[in-house]
Amino acid sequence: MATTALATETVYFKGSMGFIANPLGTMVDFSLLVDSDKHTVTGNVTITDGATKESYSGRVSGTTYPAGYGDIVRLINITGSIPGSNPLTPIQFPFEANMALKADWDGKGGFTFLGKHHDDVEVQGSIFKLD
Repeated sequence: MATTALATETVYFKGSMGFIANPLGTMVDFSLLVDSDKHTVTGNVTITDGATKESYSGRVSGTTYPAGYGDIVRLINITGSIPGSNPLTPIQFPFEANMALKADWDGKGGFTFLGKHHDDVEVQGSIFKLD
């Protein structure tokens, strides 16, 4: 009886999303482990508010699925509760981001944080295969 080993693809995806040309825009830097076979995403984000220059960091998790819409080959959705920047106040802020990525892992996305929604922003990233 023959057995077939299935190849898995887990990649480390590091990059940023936001209005890169706007110094007052909110930027999101991310480091994510993407497991395409299990459709899971886990990692960390750092969100920098361009107006106040405050940074917020926290853990996120989400899902990834293949796409076949034009040059978009994968979709990623991540969510998390990001701690406030004041260590004396234990407030958690909801964060959600969506990315539509091309084969080179660049694309477009959107995110919501601190009650503000940023849509149609650039996503730039690079990957490192772990398998």
